[in-house]
Amino acid sequence: MSMAQRAVRSTTILFVARTASKVFVLAAFLLQQHTLGARLYGEFSLVVVLSTLSSIVGDLGLQIVYLREASRDHSKMKTYLAAVLAAKIPLFLLSLGSLVLLALVAGKGPGFMALVIPAFVLQVATSVANVLRSTFYATQEMRYEAVATMSEAVILLAGTFFVARAHLGVGDYLWVYALSYAVTCVYAYLVIARRYFVPTVHFDPVLARRLLKMALPFAMVFFLNTVYFRIDVVILSVLRPLTEVGYYTAAYKFLDGLSFVPQTIMNAVFPTLSVVHLEAIASMRQAYTATIRLLAALAMPFAVVLGFGAAPILSAPFISVYPQAAPALQILALAIVFMFVNSTFVFGLGAMDRQMDSVILSVMSIVVNVALNFILIPIFPRATGYLGSSWATVLTEVFLLVAGYWMVRRRLEYRLPWARPLLPILVSGALMAGVMGLFSQLNVFLVAILAGLIYLGALFVTGGVSSAELRTIRSSLGRRLQPVVGDDGGG
Repeated sequence: MSMAQRAVRSTTILFVARTASKVFVLAAFLLQQHTLGARLYGEFSLVVVLSTLSSIVGDLGLQIVYLREASRDHSKMKTYLAAVLAAKIPLFLLSLGSLVLLALVAGKGPGFMALVIPAFVLQVATSVANVLRSTFYATQEMRYEAVATMSEAVILLAGTFFVARAHLGVGDYLWVYALSYAVTCVYAYLVIARRYFVPTVHFDPVLARRLLKMALPFAMVFFLNTVYFRIDVVILSVLRPLTEVGYYTAAYKFLDGLSFVPQTIMNAVFPTLSVVHLEAIASMRQAYTATIRLLAALAMPFAVVLGFGAAPILSAPFISVYPQAAPALQILALAIVFMFVNSTFVFGLGAMDRQMDSVILSVMSIVVNVALNFILIPIFPRATGYLGSSWATVLTEVFLLVAGYWMVRRRLEYRLPWARPLLPILVSGALMAGVMGLFSQLNVFLVAILAGLIYLGALFVTGGVSSAELRTIRSSLGRRLQPVVGDDGGG
């Protein structure tokens, strides 16, 4: 199987699993926000954001370095994994201290501080699980990752249902999340031990320093990206009541739910880009352009459906999200296509060993985002400041698209094609939007299905999906991946 076919097959397997799991995650979210109410859901969202920010200290980019290096040399996976797991132990202590500090600065009272422990346990379980499952990405064995993804979602939904029925508190929802990732840790360990090697924890000072040196630029990038994506919640919680935080995060949850699409694709494509970059710049250009095109094509229908159908979708009986979240979701829908395409910049620059470019890009985006939030939130009247955060997100994504495109094009020493690959997608999206607008008075879900089918047909007619791409997908899905030789020190 060629590298392109392997990447397509891996992406497809993982995409299907992630799509199915997101249905369970969506159901869990709906139970949470319905049971907690806007204020407590805002509190839950805030502690998750603070935990996510502090989690960067517990990783420092080691996960992505392990993924990249293991992808390039499978024979060293056991050594790298042992060193990374050992290096994380002292880092977790630092992340706990940073989480406590952030919670104190938030100043939300003793009840909020009590959430630090379950949030930290969730952070550790998530970090270890993500490092272990990076082995599946490095070896392109996505069937194991698919099982892990689905098991997490099932456990999360079952636990959330129990907590909701028992009318328990915010901390109990955090424990449920932690349990789902803890199960993944056990599962991933058992698969790796049986399939590749027995994972161990071994502190190697020399290797640890080398890995950390490579990882720090990634850590800066992911810290800055996390700040970029979450700082609006922190600013909103300072300027407005937690109820508005609840409205905004409820709307943003749909974008968070969709973020698995570019994340899944880029996680699966990243090992391929890392290798292709070392072989030929022309192949890298071709692979990168194809990735942008794929993400734009996938993003368009989500943007159209949520933009035109936010209010009826959120008010549907089986969804029933706060109605105040609908205008925020309509605004945020404008950012979806930009978010999908922008996700290629950090991964693409990382695959080209240009991590510091990603740092510069992230810093610029944060400055723009923070400035826009502080400007726009106060402009909106009482109880609607979260709409200012929504517009700040859209405008920052537009800025990131322009800056990121320029930076990647410069590094590839090639003017990436822009209009020609995306024009069929834009035309097809406009046709879909017309259908959604024309039949807006009918059932939004039936109209979305009809508009989606028309969009797919338009993509095929306009050349948004080429026959060569379809052949690659068919051939890659029709073959099994070859087994990977494990570490010679494995058990």
